[in-house]
Amino acid sequence: MIRAASPANLNATSCRSKVLGVGSVENALVPDPAWPMDMETPLEKALATLVYTFHKYSGKEGDKFTLSKGELKELVKKELALGEKMKAGGIDKLMGTLDKNKDDEIDFKEYTGFLTALCMTYNDFFQQDSK
Repeated sequence: MIRAASPANLNATSCRSKVLGVGSVENALVPDPAWPMDMETPLEKALATLVYTFHKYSGKEGDKFTLSKGELKELVKKELALGEKMKAGGIDKLMGTLDKNKDDEIDFKEYTGFLTALCMTYNDFFQQDSK
């Protein structure tokens, strides 16, 4: 079972262990008190936040490792500024775009596709802004 730690408590050491193939999923999301948080890099903190945010909303309805449409809507509305600007049918359209296997749920891989698209958009914005 994944135990959601807050991004501030999520430890890079345990996440590194999982990435390197050591330990379990549980250990990847449970803080290791022996690792000083000030030694995490900004990128590691950002990755931990992305994972934590998914699991913060997944599993409230149905499968604990996927986002339902309602959970996706809550995540977008509460975690992204664009959520407030999204029109009524926006979540339905987003769900249809992200749900590659058409099972009416967003798994972590599908969620990362959403994050990739957001990162690409942010990158394009910053490139245009610097010209």
